[in-house]
Amino acid sequence: MLFVFLAPAVLFLLITSVYPLLNSLRLSFFSWNMMIPFSRPQWFGLGNYTRLLGDQEFWNSVKATFTFVLAAVSIELVLGMVLAILATSNVHAMGPIRTILLFPLMMTPVVAGVLWRNLFHSSYGVINNIIGLVGIPAQTWLGNPAEALPAVITVEIWQQLPVVAFVLAAGISSLPVDMYKAAAVDGASWWQSFRMITLPLLKPVVLVVLLLRIMDAFKVFDIVFMLTYGGPGQKTEVLSLLIYKTGLKFLQIGQASAMSWLFLVFIFIISFFFIRELQQGEG
Repeated sequence: MLFVFLAPAVLFLLITSVYPLLNSLRLSFFSWNMMIPFSRPQWFGLGNYTRLLGDQEFWNSVKATFTFVLAAVSIELVLGMVLAILATSNVHAMGPIRTILLFPLMMTPVVAGVLWRNLFHSSYGVINNIIGLVGIPAQTWLGNPAEALPAVITVEIWQQLPVVAFVLAAGISSLPVDMYKAAAVDGASWWQSFRMITLPLLKPVVLVVLLLRIMDAFKVFDIVFMLTYGGPGQKTEVLSLLIYKTGLKFLQIGQASAMSWLFLVFIFIISFFFIRELQQGEG
């Protein structure tokens, strides 16, 4: 009887998730250029995977992706921890700040991308108008190879920082107060209490935040698509965008599937590392 109730959900998952995943694995071993009318998949073996090893465009995308993830997640964790500590303190200004932090969460990445594309505009953008007040010349933020990736990272931080801050604040609020009182009696400074009590007890929460944010940052697509479309050149072409272009724009399905599976395996390895750390902490 239980199987009867579970069957529709299991069938739905098989059709929408398992089958496309396995089919993409199969296609990664074929060469198939769908831009050629009536073309059929041709067996290519590991050719798509070995070809990526010498593909400079692929490695440039890998470099841009790692730079994006490391910079965005690191800054989000540091600033999120600062905001979480302030949010759990007695600072009166944190009430309005918490409300302000909710605004980025209300926007979809596409809307955020459109908003910031206008803010970064070299002619009428608000950011150039503001820096112009202090004598800094207008910048072509999204058109300059040196500024495009930092600009995209800034937008990612702006939108995802509230999530990190709120989760860390919830974790800090759940820590036992008695340990802080005992540390205060022993004469421990704020920094000593933070380093010896808060950080060790908050480690599981930090690991979960890092796991979720790293996985999400690796999959970023909407913001980059709306802001730069991977340009200028390949400076902001992250892996998810390269896979999209290869598979859905140039219709090189086999090569796109190979990149997708390498991407999936790498994210799985990172997830396994964090999950193992969490399990060891619980043990």
